[in-house]
Amino acid sequence: MIDRTNSTKFITQRSIAAGIILVGFFVLTGSQVYQDTRWVAPPEADSYENPLRDNTKATEKGAKIYMKLCWTCHGKAGNGDGPAAVALQVTPSDYTAEEVQSQSDGALYWKISTGRGEMVAYQSSLTDDQRWMLVNYIRKLGDPENMP
Repeated sequence: MIDRTNSTKFITQRSIAAGIILVGFFVLTGSQVYQDTRWVAPPEADSYENPLRDNTKATEKGAKIYMKLCWTCHGKAGNGDGPAAVALQVTPSDYTAEEVQSQSDGALYWKISTGRGEMVAYQSSLTDDQRWMLVNYIRKLGDPENMP
């Protein structure tokens, strides 16, 4: 006669163990894939020309927009350490980092316009010029000599 009690316990224990391993696998691989995913603008964004490049007034206006909309996540100095950043799943970009500063103006403009995940898309709420003003200010955040 087969002891079904021990057999059932064994199957249940194996099922639980397999479930834990499977969940752990998905958590680890899912988070790894998510962390390795870089936000890259489409190649055509690099061809967008900044009509307000080197415009000091536009950069000053960009600072005001930034202080209204962006600093809570990206931080006042643009380091990605704003007070709201701790509640986000993805750490906000550090605008002072080479990784950001090496991107084209068009790529930054595209990202501000389209958003992604918790990053708001500003295409509908800011004008084209206002988004370019933000690009100018992001450039200023990346240049310590130009900081106020």
